Amino acid sequence: GINTLWPLFGISNQMLAGIALMLGCVVLIKMKRQRYVWVTLIPATWLLICTTTAGLIKLLDPNPAVGFLALAKKYSDALEAGQIMAPAKDITQMQHVIFNAYTNATLTVLFLFVVLSILFYAIKVGRSAWMKPERTDKESPFQPIPDA
Repeated sequence: GINTLWPLFGISNQMLAGIALMLGCVVLIKMKRQRYVWVTLIPATWLLICTTTAGLIKLLDPNPAVGFLALAKKYSDALEAGQIMAPAKDITQMQHVIFNAYTNATLTVLFLFVVLSILFYAIKVGRSAWMKPERTDKESPFQPIPDA
Protein backbone atom coordinates (compact mmCIF):
# COMPACT_ATOMS: atom_id res chain seq x y z
CA GLY A 1 0.00 0.00 0.00
CA ILE A 2 0.93 3.60 0.57
CA ASN A 3 3.56 2.66 3.17
CA THR A 4 5.51 0.94 0.39
CA LEU A 5 5.45 3.93 -1.97
CA TRP A 6 5.63 6.83 0.46
CA PRO A 7 9.42 6.78 1.06
CA LEU A 8 10.08 6.61 -2.68
CA PHE A 9 7.65 9.46 -3.32
CA GLY A 10 9.43 11.68 -0.80
CA ILE A 11 12.89 10.91 -2.16
CA SER A 12 11.91 11.29 -5.82
CA ASN A 13 9.92 14.48 -5.25
CA GLN A 14 12.83 16.23 -3.55
CA MET A 15 15.31 14.90 -6.13
CA LEU A 16 13.12 16.36 -8.87
CA ALA A 17 13.26 19.74 -7.11
CA GLY A 18 17.06 19.43 -6.96
CA ILE A 19 17.17 18.66 -10.68
CA ALA A 20 15.05 21.73 -11.44
CA LEU A 21 17.34 23.91 -9.34
CA MET A 22 20.42 22.49 -11.10
CA LEU A 23 18.80 23.39 -14.41
CA GLY A 24 18.17 26.90 -13.07
CA CYS A 25 21.86 27.23 -12.15
CA VAL A 26 22.99 26.16 -15.61
CA VAL A 27 20.53 28.52 -17.33
CA LEU A 28 21.71 31.46 -15.21
CA ILE A 29 25.35 30.68 -16.00
CA LYS A 30 24.62 30.33 -19.71
CA MET A 31 22.81 33.69 -19.64
CA LYS A 32 25.88 35.26 -17.97
CA ARG A 33 23.89 36.06 -14.82
CA GLN A 34 26.47 34.50 -12.49
CA ARG A 35 25.77 37.00 -9.73
CA TYR A 36 22.32 35.38 -9.27
CA VAL A 37 23.49 31.75 -9.30
CA TRP A 38 23.55 31.62 -5.50
CA VAL A 39 19.73 31.91 -5.53
CA THR A 40 19.47 28.45 -7.08
CA LEU A 41 22.82 26.99 -6.07
CA ILE A 42 22.32 27.12 -2.30
CA PRO A 43 18.91 25.36 -2.28
CA ALA A 44 20.08 22.88 -4.94
CA THR A 45 23.13 21.98 -2.86
CA TRP A 46 21.03 21.55 0.27
CA LEU A 47 18.43 19.40 -1.51
CA LEU A 48 21.03 17.21 -3.17
CA ILE A 49 22.88 16.62 0.10
CA CYS A 50 19.66 15.81 1.97
CA THR A 51 18.06 13.60 -0.67
CA THR A 52 21.25 11.72 -1.52
CA THR A 53 21.81 11.06 2.18
CA ALA A 54 18.18 10.00 2.63
CA GLY A 55 18.39 7.71 -0.40
CA LEU A 56 21.54 6.06 0.89
CA ILE A 57 20.04 5.66 4.36
CA LYS A 58 16.86 4.09 2.94
CA LEU A 59 19.01 1.80 0.86
CA LEU A 60 21.76 0.74 3.26
CA ASP A 61 20.54 1.21 6.84
CA PRO A 62 20.81 -2.09 8.76
CA ASN A 63 17.56 -1.44 10.64
CA PRO A 64 14.71 -3.25 8.78
CA ALA A 65 12.30 -0.49 9.81
CA VAL A 66 14.43 1.98 7.81
CA GLY A 67 16.51 0.21 5.15
CA PHE A 68 14.95 -1.44 2.11
CA LEU A 69 17.66 -4.09 1.79
CA ALA A 70 17.57 -4.88 5.53
CA LEU A 71 13.79 -5.34 5.31
CA ALA A 72 14.14 -7.67 2.34
CA LYS A 73 16.81 -9.69 4.16
CA LYS A 74 14.74 -9.92 7.35
CA TYR A 75 11.70 -11.25 5.49
CA SER A 76 13.83 -13.53 3.27
CA ASP A 77 15.48 -15.06 6.32
CA ALA A 78 12.10 -15.56 7.98
CA LEU A 79 10.67 -17.10 4.81
CA GLU A 80 13.59 -19.53 4.58
CA ALA A 81 13.00 -20.50 8.22
CA GLY A 82 9.31 -21.11 7.44
CA GLN A 83 8.08 -18.20 9.58
CA ILE A 84 5.39 -15.74 8.65
CA MET A 85 5.96 -12.22 9.97
CA ALA A 86 3.36 -9.51 10.45
CA PRO A 87 1.84 -7.76 8.58
CA ALA A 88 1.99 -10.69 6.12
CA LYS A 89 -0.58 -13.41 6.70
CA ASP A 90 0.78 -16.07 4.36
CA ILE A 91 3.79 -16.99 2.23
CA THR A 92 2.50 -15.06 -0.78
CA GLN A 93 2.32 -11.85 1.21
CA MET A 94 5.81 -12.48 2.57
CA GLN A 95 7.05 -12.77 -1.01
CA HIS A 96 5.26 -9.51 -1.86
CA VAL A 97 7.01 -7.70 1.00
CA ILE A 98 10.38 -9.02 -0.20
CA PHE A 99 9.63 -8.09 -3.82
CA ASN A 100 8.47 -4.60 -2.83
CA ALA A 101 11.58 -4.01 -0.72
CA TYR A 102 13.88 -5.02 -3.58
CA THR A 103 11.83 -2.91 -6.01
CA ASN A 104 12.16 0.10 -3.71
CA ALA A 105 15.91 -0.48 -3.40
CA THR A 106 16.29 -0.75 -7.18
CA LEU A 107 14.28 2.41 -7.80
CA THR A 108 16.28 4.28 -5.16
CA VAL A 109 19.53 3.28 -6.89
CA LEU A 110 18.05 4.41 -10.22
CA PHE A 111 16.97 7.76 -8.75
CA LEU A 112 20.41 8.32 -7.23
CA PHE A 113 22.09 7.43 -10.52
CA VAL A 114 19.89 9.83 -12.49
CA VAL A 115 20.41 12.72 -10.07
CA LEU A 116 24.17 12.21 -9.86
CA SER A 117 24.37 11.95 -13.67
CA ILE A 118 22.46 15.20 -14.07
CA LEU A 119 24.70 16.82 -11.45
CA PHE A 120 27.78 15.69 -13.38
CA TYR A 121 26.49 17.12 -16.66
CA ALA A 122 25.23 20.32 -15.00
CA ILE A 123 28.72 20.94 -13.62
CA LYS A 124 30.28 20.11 -16.99
CA VAL A 125 27.98 22.39 -19.00
CA GLY A 126 28.00 25.14 -16.37
CA ARG A 127 31.79 25.17 -16.18
CA SER A 128 32.06 25.29 -19.96
CA ALA A 129 29.57 28.18 -20.19
CA TRP A 130 31.28 30.05 -17.33
CA MET A 131 34.62 30.03 -19.20
CA LYS A 132 33.19 31.49 -22.40
CA PRO A 133 32.94 35.28 -22.56
CA GLU A 134 29.70 35.33 -24.58
CA ARG A 135 26.24 34.04 -23.71
CA THR A 136 25.70 30.40 -24.60
CA ASP A 137 21.95 30.21 -24.09
CA LYS A 138 21.05 30.68 -27.74
CA GLU A 139 18.71 28.29 -29.48
CA SER A 140 18.67 27.32 -33.11
CA PRO A 141 16.14 29.28 -35.16
CA PHE A 142 12.72 27.79 -35.86
CA GLN A 143 12.47 25.92 -39.13
CA PRO A 144 8.98 24.82 -40.15
CA ILE A 145 8.50 21.28 -41.38
CA PRO A 146 8.09 21.35 -45.18
CA ASP A 147 4.75 20.26 -46.59
CA ALA A 148 4.86 16.83 -48.12
